[in-house]
Amino acid sequence: MARTRRKKKRGKAPKWTLANADRYALYEESVYDPEADLDFILRVFREEGRPEPLVLREDFAGTCKLAAMWAASDPRRSAVCLDLDPEPLAYGRERHLAAIGEAAARVEQRRADVLTARTPPADVVTAFNFSYWCFKERATMLRYFRRVRSVLADHGAFILDIQGGPDAQIACEEEREEDGFWYVWDTDAMDAITGEIRCRIHFDFEDGTRLANAFEYDWRVWHLTELRDILHDAGFEQVDVYWEGVDEDGEGDGNFQKTASAENEDAWIAYLVAWKTAPGS
Repeated sequence: MARTRRKKKRGKAPKWTLANADRYALYEESVYDPEADLDFILRVFREEGRPEPLVLREDFAGTCKLAAMWAASDPRRSAVCLDLDPEPLAYGRERHLAAIGEAAARVEQRRADVLTARTPPADVVTAFNFSYWCFKERATMLRYFRRVRSVLADHGAFILDIQGGPDAQIACEEEREEDGFWYVWDTDAMDAITGEIRCRIHFDFEDGTRLANAFEYDWRVWHLTELRDILHDAGFEQVDVYWEGVDEDGEGDGNFQKTASAENEDAWIAYLVAWKTAPGS
């Protein structure tokens, strides 16, 4: 079974059906946990003795929920959100930015390509939910990483998440019950030569209806070691891996600790934290 990032359940959700399905709300209920990402970002800066981060660039920002939480968490904080798709940006503006009041003025949304966008210096840049896997060529990934490094402050970090393990390469349809619906992760088998893989998210409802292909992904499966090497090639001086622990049932426990070696479990999730400069530089 593939391990997916999932958020903690927080009470009874509305009764969903195909007729009232909101694919972004369903995604955020079942998969996306920006609160945990925010806590992780602040924790690693604190543990590494780096200056407190105040400026965030959220790449592949989607609905910009992380950026909204970031700005709302401290009146000194600001964020820039980049995404090519205007629909989730509009959704985030109406749902997440509108909800944070005056703090929304410190969040800038841009419909822009992360490979070419010019943005102000940032203390931290994020690329979460494996979104950067849309880049299938090493040269393109290296170009992206170099662009990110160029906008980071000297003390800044680029933080990505990554999934892996044998289960990330095989065809599967994994179903997980949520509050009022079922989340379904559906993948084809990875191409053994190109590393390409196609994935889909469906949502099933209690009345027997389904929101099929709510989200579709055309990715290359990247290995952690490959990405770490490319980050170093891009000029990042320190690249750390934070590995997720497991609970008594073998499921991810949401506790990520810095480690230099780990067992290649059937399915795993980790963060890569790439610092522009090493300590003392």
